[in-house]
Amino acid sequence: MSDFDNYIFLNDVRNGSGNKINWKNRRLITLRMAQSYKRIDRIKYRRIVDCAGYLEFRRYSDNSLKLRTANFCKLRLCPMCNWRRSMKIFANVSRIMDDIRNDYSFIFLTLTVKNVASADLEKQIDKMTNAFNALCKRKQIKAAVKGWVRCFEITHNWQNRKFHPHYHVILAVDKFYYTSKLYICQEEFCKIWQSCLDVDYKPIVDIRTFKDSEKGNGKEVAEVAKYTIKSSNIMANLTGISGYNKDIQDKVKRFTDSITDEIVTTLDSALVNRRLIGFGGVFKEKHKELNLTHNVDDDLIHTGFNENENALNYVTERYRWDIGYRNYMKIGGENDEQT
Repeated sequence: MSDFDNYIFLNDVRNGSGNKINWKNRRLITLRMAQSYKRIDRIKYRRIVDCAGYLEFRRYSDNSLKLRTANFCKLRLCPMCNWRRSMKIFANVSRIMDDIRNDYSFIFLTLTVKNVASADLEKQIDKMTNAFNALCKRKQIKAAVKGWVRCFEITHNWQNRKFHPHYHVILAVDKFYYTSKLYICQEEFCKIWQSCLDVDYKPIVDIRTFKDSEKGNGKEVAEVAKYTIKSSNIMANLTGISGYNKDIQDKVKRFTDSITDEIVTTLDSALVNRRLIGFGGVFKEKHKELNLTHNVDDDLIHTGFNENENALNYVTERYRWDIGYRNYMKIGGENDEQT
């Protein structure tokens, strides 16, 4: 038997669904992102390279794992932290909607602007922020919309090197909204958004009726809770160059690394001190009533899923990232036990 056979690696399977939570892959992607910060910002590099390097769980009597301690870096572009934010936003929005769904119907809204170059991204985000605030103050919107939650997302096009910032929004409206004079059609919503943006082009505005899934609040909530920026939009997929000689591979890597560094620099600057999720109306009232965390970064350990806070039987398991095996390895001696 080899030493490898004696090691225990992290195996986190979500209780009920049986889906594996792939901490290893997220850590590997985060370490790849860290290489860009190593080239452009050594202080942030030291933060992200250590992100989730140590994890402590409670394993309950039903064999489920629940994270209790971790060192998250909380950088806006960190893939690991974005995953935790996304889960937390999904849980919070779902909980609010569950509490108010008997009184309101929901609309899924996407508000877009034209794609912009990196030099214009910050100004475009400022413009969108002001436009959304103006939208919420419009008499027609105030009469029809009883509450909203909005999240910000940016995608990046590797071919034209431009950014596409946009809002995903869930609106709460009265049950009689669709048959009332308050109803706002897609074309009218587009005109209002264009007016608030004060632009000479017709922005794309997508409106959909919210559809609940059998498992909960459906894909619309998942859209709102998506990562602000996906790692695949920042880092190129280099798996296709493995068949080329080393000189070509090195050349491609240097080229894609330079683009990645440009994207990271642009987004890191553009997103600093930005509020990427916001609540208004009944969503804001219920958020306060439920005592949900105001700043999503305050606690990335408790995401709201299967917290098991009242469970009594558990053992503590600790894992540390092993550089050699590129995986989470169980550490320590006997587990702590609580009964």
